[in-house]
Amino acid sequence: MTYLLTLLVLAGGVLLTMRGIPWLFRTISRLLGFKFRTSPLAEKRLRRFRSIRRGYISFVIVTSMFTTSLFLEVLVNDRPIMIRYGENSAFPAVRDLANTWLFFVDGPFATYDRSGDYGIPGEGPLDYKAFGGIVADPAGSFGPIAQERLQARKDLSEEISQTQQEIDELLEDGDEPEEWLVEDLDAAREDLKNLDFQIDNFDLIKEVFVSGGASIVWPLYRHGPRRNRLDLPGTAPHGPSLPIPGITPRNSTATLISQTSDTIGGKPTYEVMAVDEASLTPGQKFYVVEGGGDQPVTDVVGILLVRESIDVTGLQQRIAARQQLLDAPEALDGDSLEKLITTQTSDQRLLSLVQQHHGDEGQVGIAEVLAQSEGKKFPDRGILMTRFLDTWEAPLGTSDSGIDVLPLLLYGFRISVGFAMMVMGFGYLLGILAGAIMGYYGGWTDILLQRFIEIWGSVPFLFLIMIIASIVDPGFWMLVIFLVILRSWMAVTYQIRGEFYREKAKDYVQAAIGTGVSDFKVMIRHILPNSMIPVISRAPFSFVNYISALVSLDFLGFGLPPTDPSWGRLLNQGFQFLLIYPHLVLLPVMALAVTLFLVVLIGEAVREAFDPKVFSRLR
Repeated sequence: MTYLLTLLVLAGGVLLTMRGIPWLFRTISRLLGFKFRTSPLAEKRLRRFRSIRRGYISFVIVTSMFTTSLFLEVLVNDRPIMIRYGENSAFPAVRDLANTWLFFVDGPFATYDRSGDYGIPGEGPLDYKAFGGIVADPAGSFGPIAQERLQARKDLSEEISQTQQEIDELLEDGDEPEEWLVEDLDAAREDLKNLDFQIDNFDLIKEVFVSGGASIVWPLYRHGPRRNRLDLPGTAPHGPSLPIPGITPRNSTATLISQTSDTIGGKPTYEVMAVDEASLTPGQKFYVVEGGGDQPVTDVVGILLVRESIDVTGLQQRIAARQQLLDAPEALDGDSLEKLITTQTSDQRLLSLVQQHHGDEGQVGIAEVLAQSEGKKFPDRGILMTRFLDTWEAPLGTSDSGIDVLPLLLYGFRISVGFAMMVMGFGYLLGILAGAIMGYYGGWTDILLQRFIEIWGSVPFLFLIMIIASIVDPGFWMLVIFLVILRSWMAVTYQIRGEFYREKAKDYVQAAIGTGVSDFKVMIRHILPNSMIPVISRAPFSFVNYISALVSLDFLGFGLPPTDPSWGRLLNQGFQFLLIYPHLVLLPVMALAVTLFLVVLIGEAVREAFDPKVFSRLR
């Protein structure tokens, strides 16, 4: 079902991108009185672009993914799309989506839902997960709650009785009870009154849930990019639960035997055994878990790394070879003989143990401790697992702060592509304006603007960003403004300048000037449309640069705020856990590489389709 819904969402994104958005754009333009006509040459170029399959398919993929990502709040979120309790209803994920779209307004929709309004006593924010659990199993959820509250009422009644008895004894002796004792009695009676009120309402609340008066609709994936996965056993980061070739190991189990007297790099080592050779491959990482087997995993105690392994046959051969030396002890000194006997006894014990549990197919090995939870010991005969999460529990694992990696990658894609679009749009607008003025007017205007660009371009971009980031915490729009002002407009300026110089000398421009058309109209209506081919061809490659710039700044710690999903920050975390959790590096690198590769294919197709040499001929 999950796969089917995912395919439907992606198909909807493609349909919206290729049909819905163009139709909406044409409709709005027609209502506003705008009419867009494409020249035969432009239509020919567009047809040629569609014929370049690698570029056109890449364009469909990138634009469809970005369009779909605009709705991530209702697709990938830890807040439900809709909740209902009696006559009360709310749409938390839809509110999040509206707040994202209306970014220019400071939080127009409140994101707070009071627990008391949805059948869970209290004035704090509603726990959507707890609410969803009650909706899924109201009978099973209310049983423990009822027992807990009845027990609390019993304990409180006993406390009141004891306090009252103590006060009565003091009064009988002629002593005045202390003020704090009377205050405690009054407070306990008030608590009992409130608890009785809750118990009276408890049956009413239960009836609403049992009768179907409460419901919840979750997004496709129930975890967001900002909340920690406290529901997972062990400590963050977690490895991917989804089988990914080359990233996640095959699902294997082993058994912890005992600690050895040897160490590797100062770290303790343990004897382990497994059923087959593939389970104990040197370099294989195992989690030491509490639970496992037929029981659910409740915690992760530590991590072991297999350093060496041997099968039953190899162990028997090693024991036999050592026995030959023991049969001639006169050739050995005292220390060597004692060490040999100790090693032989240990190997015989291992052989007996592995044959007892796994027969002749078993495998034993030595594993080094990579990590161990503070204050916890490895359990005797503990279960070792290469993966301890269900397939869809955390498909791509979690970050070092326990945040699900899948939402981080998806939201990071939207932020990266949106950032590049904003920087390119505003930067190209500013660059086209500056280049048009330079190329059209020339003279001192051109010279002065060139000198200004040369001076401005010599400003060290990274150092300036570092200085600004140390003073203020840059957000999304501040980074867009910085990149536009400092860099993105300058490169396109010279291209437009050259095109304006070339086009200005042509007869159609001189004819327009001669008829009294204003400079602004000549620049915008006559010269600019014929000067845009180099700019359009350059745009996809600039797009790549701006995505890379944001990822680089985030990686260095000078980018988006820590609460915003970011590929660069995830990559930075990955380098801290490179040996234990390489997925934190591989996954963002793969996402970045695939995105940039697709955009480069689009750029190559655009450059080939808009190449004027294809449509020219010698006369």
